[in-house]
Amino acid sequence: MTEEQSQLIKEPVFRFFHEICQIPRPSHHEQRVKEYVMAWAKGLGLDVESDARGNVLIRKSASPGYENAPWVLLQAHMDMVCEKAHGEQHDFLKDPIEWVIDGDWITTGGKTTLGADNGIGMALAMAVLVDDTIPHPPIEVLFTTSEEDDMSGAEGVDMERIKARMLFNLDHANEREILCGSCGGMQVDMRFPVEAAAAPAGWSAYRVSVDGLKGGHSGEDIHRGRGSANILLCRALLALEACGPFRLGAIRGGSFRLAIPRDSEAVVWMAADIAEKAKSALADLEKQARGEMARTGDSVAIGFAPVDAPDWSVAPEKVLDALALCPDGVFQMNEMFDGLVDPSDNLGEIYLDENELHFVIEIRSARDSLRTYLFQRMQRLAWLLGGTCVWSNDYPSWNLQAVSPLRDICARVYEQTFGGQPVMLTVHGGLEVGYFTARCPGMDAVSIGPDCRNFHSPSEMVSIPSVRRVYGYLCSVLKEIR
Repeated sequence: MTEEQSQLIKEPVFRFFHEICQIPRPSHHEQRVKEYVMAWAKGLGLDVESDARGNVLIRKSASPGYENAPWVLLQAHMDMVCEKAHGEQHDFLKDPIEWVIDGDWITTGGKTTLGADNGIGMALAMAVLVDDTIPHPPIEVLFTTSEEDDMSGAEGVDMERIKARMLFNLDHANEREILCGSCGGMQVDMRFPVEAAAAPAGWSAYRVSVDGLKGGHSGEDIHRGRGSANILLCRALLALEACGPFRLGAIRGGSFRLAIPRDSEAVVWMAADIAEKAKSALADLEKQARGEMARTGDSVAIGFAPVDAPDWSVAPEKVLDALALCPDGVFQMNEMFDGLVDPSDNLGEIYLDENELHFVIEIRSARDSLRTYLFQRMQRLAWLLGGTCVWSNDYPSWNLQAVSPLRDICARVYEQTFGGQPVMLTVHGGLEVGYFTARCPGMDAVSIGPDCRNFHSPSEMVSIPSVRRVYGYLCSVLKEIR
C-alpha cells in the first residue's frame, strides 16, 4: 500500500471501501462480503439480520431529539461487475481489487473494474452507521445481492420487514444529480442452430479480432458513441464476405450483457489468395472505425492473423444475417427529458460453436410497451432464421413521482450546501428501487452518489473529493429529516 493510500483510508468512507475491495464479490458470490458486513455491524452493537437471498438489513436507533422522526433507508448492493483488460490474469473469485490513485481518482490502473459500483455506496452507508456525531432519524441500511445479474436480492426483500418509507439508493454516479426514476429491463437469449462441417481442403484458419474499444455501462453509456466490438466484428465479417468465399469457426464476443463489448473475435477459414484481400480490407475498416470514433475509439484495433483452430466450420450466411439485423444501441429518445434514452438494447455477448449461434442481450426501457416491442422484433428475427428467442431476469421501472417530500428536502439542502440547484432526472440505467416502490406504495425515494466514470469497464474510477462532498451532503440531509 502506498503512503497516499494509507492516508486516504484513515477516513471512514475510504477505509470501508478499501476493505470491501479486498473481498471478491461477483454476483451470486456475496457470502464473504455478507459475513464481513454482519460481523462489523454486530461489533458495533447494531441490530443486523440476513435473509434467504443473502441480503443484509442493519438498524440504528435515532439520535437524541429525533426519536419521532420517520425511519430512513440507505440502500446499496454488495456485488460488482467483473471485467478485466485483455491479457489480465485477475481471478475475481479469489483476488482483491488493487487501487491505483491517479490524482483525484481511485482506479485500478485500467486492469479491472473497481467495484465502486456499488462498493462506494456500501461505504457511504457504513460511514453513517459508525459516526455517532451525526444527528439523524432512525436508520435502516439494506445491502442487496445479485444486482448486477438478475436483481434477485432486491426482488426477494420482504418489505414488511422494512420500517422506512423514505429511501436513499446510493447507486448513482454523478454528485450534481438527484435521480427520481429509472428504467426497467430484461435479458434476452437468442439461439440459432447451425450445421458444422470440416473446413475445405487447402483452406487455413485466421483469427479476426476487435479490441481497444472503451466499453462502458450498457445503460448509462449506450448513447455516448463508444462503439460496440460485437457490431464492429459484424462489419469486419461483412468486409470479408466482399473479398471472397470463407467459413466461420468459433466466435466469442463481449463478456457480459450489461457491459458494452470492448473486444470480440472470430475464427475464419479461407483460401490464401482471399486472405491477402481480407487483410487489406480489415486494415481499411480499422481506419474507418478510428475516424468514426475519433474521441473514444482512437485505440481500436482490428487484427487478422493465422491461428490454430479445430477443424470445423459453418457457413457464414445465417450468422451474418443474425448479426447484421439484430437491434443494438439506442432505439428511441425520451420525449419528456432532453438527452434521456428510451429504450435501448445491448448485444453484449456472442458465442458460436459447432451447434449454435447464441446472443445475450439486455433491453432497457422506461416504458414496458417499448421494451415489449423491441423483444418482439428480436423474436421475429429468430423465427425467420429458424431460431428461438426467450426473455428472463426482467426487472421493473421506478416511475417518477409527482410529489416527493424527500426530493424537496434533498433539493433544499443541496442548494444550501453547494449554492445551486441539483439536476432532477430519471436515468436509463436500471436500479433496484423499482422493486421497493412497486411493493411498498408510498415509498418516497431518491438515488444519489459521487462522481464515478466508466462503470462496467476496467477504466472504472471514483472521484475522491466527490465522495467527501456526497458524504457530507448525505449527513446534512439526514439531519433535516425530523
